[in-house]
Order: sequence, then C-alpha cells, then structure tokens
Amino acid sequence: MRGRRAIPELEEIKRILLQEWDPIGVSGIPEAADEYDAYAFHVFTSLHQGETPGLISAYLDRLETEDLGLSVSSGRSREVAQKIFALHQGREEQ
Repeated sequence: MRGRRAIPELEEIKRILLQEWDPIGVSGIPEAADEYDAYAFHVFTSLHQGETPGLISAYLDRLETEDLGLSVSSGRSREVAQKIFALHQGREEQ
C-alpha cells in the first residue's frame, strides 16, 4: 500500500472500529472520536504485515477482555475483522 491509498484505509478502519465494533459504547460522544485510533493503527499495520482476519479478530477480542476490562467479548470482533480485511483486500487490488 502506497501513501495516498494508505491514509483513506486507516481512516476507514478507525471509522469501522468506532461505529461498528465500539465495545465500550462511545461512538456517540464527539470527545471520544479518537478512542480506538491506536487500535486502528495496529490493525492497519498488522494487515500490511499479512495477518489474517482470524488474527485481527483475536486481537480485538483480547482488547475487549484484557485492555478494556470487559468481562465478555462483544461478539462483534469476527464480523468487524472480516469487514476490515475485505476493505484491505479491495484496496490492495487497486
């Protein structure tokens, strides 16, 4: 992924995490718009290192239960990881 296409992909990953994953329910709070940015960057770089949707999903599950302190996973990690992976694959083909 080259420069001009990389930034839109990262921004879309940020949007997906905030709007569709959002395990702590902050998507409606403008001050929390950057809540998952560090996670998005990790996902973005992981995709470019060849990680699979399963590994991305496991990372999101681990964030929920270990880093964010939730007692159970939201159950959205797998679907979100698949969506992000499809986005990445589509951009790679361009």
